[in-house]
This record gives sequence, structure tokens and C-alpha cells, in this order.
Amino acid sequence: MWRDSIVTRLREAARPDLAEPLDKCHREKSVMQCCSCRAARVFWNRCELKHCPICAERLAKERRKTVEWWTKEIHQPKHLVLTALNTTNLCAEYFLWFKQQFAKLRRSKCARNWRGGFYSIETTWNESGAHVHLHILLDCNWVNISEVAIVWGRLLQQEFAICKIKDARDKSYLAEVAKYVVKGSELASWTGSKLVTFLDAIANVRMFGVFGTLYKKRAELRDWLDTLRSLRNKCDCGCKTFRVLDEQSFEWQEIVRELNIGNAPPPKIPAAEPQLSFALK
Repeated sequence: MWRDSIVTRLREAARPDLAEPLDKCHREKSVMQCCSCRAARVFWNRCELKHCPICAERLAKERRKTVEWWTKEIHQPKHLVLTALNTTNLCAEYFLWFKQQFAKLRRSKCARNWRGGFYSIETTWNESGAHVHLHILLDCNWVNISEVAIVWGRLLQQEFAICKIKDARDKSYLAEVAKYVVKGSELASWTGSKLVTFLDAIANVRMFGVFGTLYKKRAELRDWLDTLRSLRNKCDCGCKTFRVLDEQSFEWQEIVRELNIGNAPPPKIPAAEPQLSFALK
């Protein structure tokens, strides 16, 4: 429902280049069948767009797995939220500038004890403009939130900046750091002009990243993800070879298979019936 609403608004805004890829997502069903035991799994085509309400949930789940793996390297997790004043000039340059200011914050004295972490950029929209803010998972012993707020405000050229810090040892941060760029329900409520502005702005900008000591763990993470994929692409019978069929081809294959089973030759009848002997008195 959210996807269709977004597609309609994009078409009304005369942007079929943004609407069509989204409209085709999860429209075609395919079947992956094991070549050994013939077990079948159904899957749908995906657009893999970060603003797609259908794909976003799966992407967030995969990101959450990544964050969970990285948390093994974090000893003192802190959930830091950095906000900025609303802007009416939302564009790719703004997001790049926003990330550059965050990089400067990490190099400042107030962040000298930040060992590493992840960040996720989230955007909401209200009457006064777009509200861009950061969710950051930090590995550090202590954060002087007052000092961070002052430095962050100066970097954004604001009189002040609202910043929040939370203890993340209960792992409640996973839902925040790994969440969507924009929730599907909220994205579907935006006007066509807001949608076009936002989608053009994030087209080539990464909204999730890692820094510090965790950045050096990429090779280990890649090996772990490859292991997960190998297990996921393995049938319960142990086979790793599959054939992919569209829905109609799979149904026709099963119909032919059933017909062949039904037309199997009957069991052979013995050439002669066994002799029966009777004792008559």
C-alpha cells in the first residue's frame, strides 16, 4: 500500500524514472528448486532501493545482523543522537556537508576517546522543512554531552544543537542504528515535490557507515557474511545446486511430473497363478 502511494505521487510529479523501478518491485514471483530433493522456495524480484518500503525492511534486518556482529567488538556502547535545525534546501550537497561536519566532530578534542562506531542518517519532514539527524553507536567509556553539543552546534553554524546520549548496553540501540532511512508510512505521506527532492538528494549518498577501529574489521565481517550466505544457499538435504524457474514454468513442470507419475506402467502380473491344492474326503 505504501509503495503504491509513493509511486502514484512520483508519477503525479512527472518523475517516471523514479516511479517505474519502485512499481516493478515484488511483482514477479520465481521459484528456486533444489536439483537433488526438488524442494522449492518462492522468492520475489526486488528493486533494492533504500527508499522502497518493501525492500527497506529486509535491508534493515541484514544491517541489524551486521551491527550485532560488530557489537562483539564494542565494550562500552553508547547511543548518541545528533540533530540539526530543519532545512529547506535538501540536496545531495547538504547531506555531503552534513557528513563532513560529523567527520570534523570525530577529529575534535571532545571525541578523542571515541574508539569507533557506526552511524545512520535519518530524515523526517515537517512544515518548517527537512529534519536530518544522526544515530551513532559509539565505543567509548565516557561522552561529555555538553561539550559535544557546543562543538556540534559550531560545526553546523548554529547557536545551539540538541544532542542526546544513552547507555546502549541493553542493545536497544539496534533498532535505531539499523532502522530505515525513512519509514515507509512516513514516506508515503509526503507530497510529490518532497519525495522528488528527497530521492534526488540521497541518490548517491551513503546513509550508513562505520568509522574508527570498527572500520578495520571489514575483512572479518566480509568472511562472516560469506559464511552466512553459504549456509543460506544450502538446501536442507545438503545440496547447493538449484534451478530457478518462473512461476508458470514451475507449475507446468509439476503438472507434467504428476501426469508422468499417473501414467506409470502398472506392476507386472505373474505369468501363471499359483496352484492351489485341496484335500478332499
